[in-house]
Amino acid sequence: LSLHDALPILNIINRLVNELPEKQRLIMQLRDIEGESYKKIATLLNLTEEQVKVNLFRARQKVKQRYLEIDEYGL
Repeated sequence: LSLHDALPILNIINRLVNELPEKQRLIMQLRDIEGESYKKIATLLNLTEEQVKVNLFRARQKVKQRYLEIDEYGL
C-alpha cells in the first residue's frame, strides 16, 4: 500500500477520530499519536489508569466499527 493509496484511508480514520467524544479523542491522541504513558494521561486528565484504558479501548473499537461499516457500505 503506497502513501498515495493510503491517504483516503487515513483521511477517513482522521474524520472518525474527530467524531469521537472529546475525552476518548483526547486519550487516543495522547496515547496513539503522541505515545504518552497511561499513567501520564491519567494524571493529565484526572482519571485513573483503568479509566484511561477503558476509554482508549472504546475509542479504538468505535473507530474500527465505523471504518468497517464505511468500508463495507460506503460513505
